[in-house]
Parts: sequence; structure tokens; C-alpha cells
Amino acid sequence: MIRPLLSIALGTLLLASVGCRSDATRSGRVFLIGLDGATWDLLDPMLDAGKMPNLAGLIAEGTRAPLESLVPTKSPALWTTIATGKSFEKHGINDFTEVTFDDGTKNMRVMHMTSNMRTTKALWNIVEGDRGRTAFVGWWVSYPAEPVDGYVVSSRVPLSQSGGKDAPTKGILTADGAGAQTWPRELYDDIVPLIRPAENVAYEEAARFMDLTQDELGRDIVEGFRWAYAADETYRKVADLLLTRDPDIDLWGLYFNGIDVVSHRYWQYLEPSRYPNVNPAEIPRFRAVIERYYEYTDELLGDILARRRPGDTFLVVSDHGFHAHGHKDGPAGIFVAAGTNIEPGAELPPVELVDVTPTVLALLNLPEAEDMDGRVLDELLTPAWRDAYPRRRVPTYDTEEWLEARDHTPIPSGADEELMERLQALGYMN
Repeated sequence: MIRPLLSIALGTLLLASVGCRSDATRSGRVFLIGLDGATWDLLDPMLDAGKMPNLAGLIAEGTRAPLESLVPTKSPALWTTIATGKSFEKHGINDFTEVTFDDGTKNMRVMHMTSNMRTTKALWNIVEGDRGRTAFVGWWVSYPAEPVDGYVVSSRVPLSQSGGKDAPTKGILTADGAGAQTWPRELYDDIVPLIRPAENVAYEEAARFMDLTQDELGRDIVEGFRWAYAADETYRKVADLLLTRDPDIDLWGLYFNGIDVVSHRYWQYLEPSRYPNVNPAEIPRFRAVIERYYEYTDELLGDILARRRPGDTFLVVSDHGFHAHGHKDGPAGIFVAAGTNIEPGAELPPVELVDVTPTVLALLNLPEAEDMDGRVLDELLTPAWRDAYPRRRVPTYDTEEWLEARDHTPIPSGADEELMERLQALGYMN
């Protein structure tokens, strides 16, 4: 287990800020932070070098483990599994898209999966009323935004990769979906000024990550970076708005996609020996993009940690890892946990995506559901917490009323055709 000296020092400071850990204090807020595509293979040497101080501090205070992914590694399915504690088969989101047929005809349509197609409750549906309040920002397959006790700021469509200038990808809330992209609906007007269009990412910002000239901003590979960065900057501002406006929310789900995007686009420069067609002249120019984006993402984490209160708990997860072959074979992602009731240095068996939701519920002192496929990570919790708050179980959170109200037909979007082309270009679709 990595324990760099910097991590230990930061962890000591964090421990001092929350006081004695032996008391079974009721957990405060729980932060579930998603970093799409983050992998220990890159993080470990960066942690050793002191380049990820915020994540290192959490690890030193708490614990870490690989997070086993699933195959196929389709982001909508994986992030829905994380948010439900259930398998693809149970929650019904197993791909980016679904093929439908027009009524009475044989006309086939390929449409992006939408939140109404999910066949079980997600965390933002479960934690409501006397169970607490939630705020989820940027989570996959959260469009249309469902009525919740709190806030949802969804992506317009479930596509986290980069897009063309007209494609409404991450960070873009399109006008035609203004009525369904946020909950409450009126939150949309407050979000619009925070949107960061990709074309507004300046040369100086891009030059922090790569060696390029001013006239290269329009290159496809650079434009892809600008979309990822604009998306994360948008959701960074949205999270800041909500944390300022309503800091007492019990459960926060914050998702950032940029690591996965730059890994797809720039891994060829990181390991050029595995890519025979890479341009040798461009290797030194783009080799550092991924590592620098990890450092930038640690800054995003730092923004959230700056709002920390005594009693808060943090879970940092990725849906899968990454290597030279992408993520098609399901490499393990990351799992980090720290907080008042997290046992420092806890040794964990392999953690699975389905374990996240039951564990989040336990940290909120809520029962796990018997129909969930995961389990509470008891090894993660302090003995004092386990003694004071024994595990409870309920058969399910899915009521007949809720299930009967679900409409499993994908909601069409004017961007479906262009988004399909984008997925094909990225190799997700044939």
C-alpha cells in the first residue's frame, strides 16, 4: 500500500481537523466522487512523487483498494451499477444506446439510453425524505433529471467523450432540453452562466497540458482535450454553486470525465512503443497530457476538500482503469475512502462496483437492500461505528408505485444522429 511521506503528513493534518476517530460519531455528509477511467498504474508513481497531494492525504488518512470493473466496460452501465448496487441485468442500463422501432413500421432507430429506462432506484431516489437529501452532478444516465429531494444537474445525453462543435456533450446544457436537464427545473437558469463552451478554452489553458502553437487549437486532438476540460470546469463550477447554496445536503455525487477522455486520446504518446503509427515528432509534445490532467483533477478534488466539515466521509471511485489497450477488458479502477468512521489503513478484499451503494447507505446509517448485488464493506468501518450502528436490511427500495410509473422507452434527442457518429469515431460502436 502506497504511503508516501507527503501523504502521511497531509493525513495527519486531516485527522487533526476531524478530532478523535474512536468515537462512533454519526457520519456527516458523504461525498461520492467519480473520476472516470482513473487507474492506479498511473496514480501510484504520481503519489510517490508528491504530485497528487489531495488524493494522497485521503489515502493516508483512510484506505485504498482496486475497484473491480465489469465487462463490457460501457460507461453508462458501469456508473449506473455504482449508483444502484445492482447488476446490468437488474438496473436495465447495459449500453450507450438501444435500438427501437417506430410503431407499426420496420424503421429502426438507435437512441441513447435515458434515466427513465432504469428499472431500479438509484441513490438519488433512495435517499429522500427522512432518509436525507442528495445532490448529483454530471452522473451518467441522469437525463432527464428526476424529481428528487435535492438537486440533479445531468448531462444532456449520456456521452462523456469529446464531441464536435455542435455536439451537446459533457458540460453543455442544450436549449432544447432546458426543461429536463436539472432538478428543480428552475435551477437550469442558474446553471447557464456557469457553462464553459469548449471554444472558450484559451491557448494558455491548453498549453498547461501540452506543447502546441496558437494556431493548433482547432486540431482534432486538441479540440478533444478542450471539450473534456470545458466539461470538468463546468461541473466544477456547478458543484461550487450547490455547495455554497445548500451545504447541508447529506449525499453528494460528483462526476468528472476528463481523465477517461485524455486517456483515450493521448495514451499513444504515453506508451508510443505500443502504437506503431504514432508520429515520433509529436511524442514529446503530448506525452505529459495525461499526467498533467491527473494533477488538474487533484485540484478539483482539492476544491471539494476545502469545504470539508468534521464528520464528512469521502469515497473516490473510478468505473474502470486504463492501459494501452484502453479499457475494453475491464481493468480495475480505484477506490479510496476516508472520513470520521473509516478505519485507517483498513485492509479490503477486492471491492466491486456493486459494493459502493450499500456502503454509502451504511455510512448514512440507512439499511442496505436484500435485492442489491453488492455488500456493505464492513472492513472499511471502524469497530466503534459497527457497534453503535448495527447493520440493517430491507427487502428492497423499489416500490410497486415507483416501478409502475417507469416508462422504459428512450427519450429522443435532436442530437442522436450526431452523437452516434461520435461514438462510432471513438470505437464504441460499429
